[in-house]
Amino acid sequence: MLARHAESLFWAGRYLERAEQTARLLDVTYHGSLQVAGDETHDAWAAVLDIVQSRSDFDRHRRPLDETSVCEFLVLDKSNPGSIVSAIAAARENFRTVREHLSTEMWESLNRFHLDLQARNLSADLAGEPYVLYEMVKVRCQTVSGVANQSMPRDEGYSFLQLGWMIERALLTCRLLDVNYPTLSYDNYDSLLLTLRSASSLEAYRRSFQSSTNPLHVAAFLLQAPQYPRSVLFCLQRAESSLANIPLAAGSRSRARRMLGRIRSELEFADVNELASNGLCEALDSLQWDISEVADTVASQYFRVGDEFSLHSQFVLPGDALV
Repeated sequence: MLARHAESLFWAGRYLERAEQTARLLDVTYHGSLQVAGDETHDAWAAVLDIVQSRSDFDRHRRPLDETSVCEFLVLDKSNPGSIVSAIAAARENFRTVREHLSTEMWESLNRFHLDLQARNLSADLAGEPYVLYEMVKVRCQTVSGVANQSMPRDEGYSFLQLGWMIERALLTCRLLDVNYPTLSYDNYDSLLLTLRSASSLEAYRRSFQSSTNPLHVAAFLLQAPQYPRSVLFCLQRAESSLANIPLAAGSRSRARRMLGRIRSELEFADVNELASNGLCEALDSLQWDISEVADTVASQYFRVGDEFSLHSQFVLPGDALV
């Protein structure tokens, strides 16, 4: 597979995951904000920006930090490369350049999604029934994922697409827990619900921990649940499997795969109580850094050998060079 095709598929996966998770965060925060007022609402929308790492970009626009401004910035602002509209357009452009690696159904599902977004009056959607728009984005992203799983051969192209999906999902789950963990407590059930629903994991969590409001149980589930598809451990395991399916040289193991294996094993056998006693947020920051380093190593090893650059979907678009 050509390096530029592998890069396009990798980034398409990251953009699609970013769009879906942004829609989920906005949906959960919107419904949560209906029950609170004042500073709590302000803090909730600020947390969304922190989770998707768009706070500095938002602040540069000098807009009030409220529901309307945050939603417009993260949904329809084309100048924001992390907005839903920008992410879907970027994913579609990446798919367009690798049509020969995609099934017709997969291309059509994303292309139709992109065109439907362009045809909608997104400002009116946000002013009227934003939850309808968020649900549509989530379902359409999941449709693309489902079509990919059902129609793509398990070759290098699928492995790069899946790798991008899993790396972005792992990072976003880390950030969700990093931002929300300080607000979790035994008597703050609303924060627990918001955190778990933002990862679409409330029902799965209850099956594992019943009605526990212990913040460490929430952290353990989102970090280490081996069978939950949005836990960090599950994502790292799937990313590691994807890398194992990408040939490098006969009998060799790529540097990115070795790094990912080390990170996965350390997380898998970590004691969350020990992590919390030593500072869970610091451990999460370190984990995010390590996962980002894997993404950079994948880029330098498979896409642009010898180049040193940061692959962060919020700041660098596929094909762009760092200044």
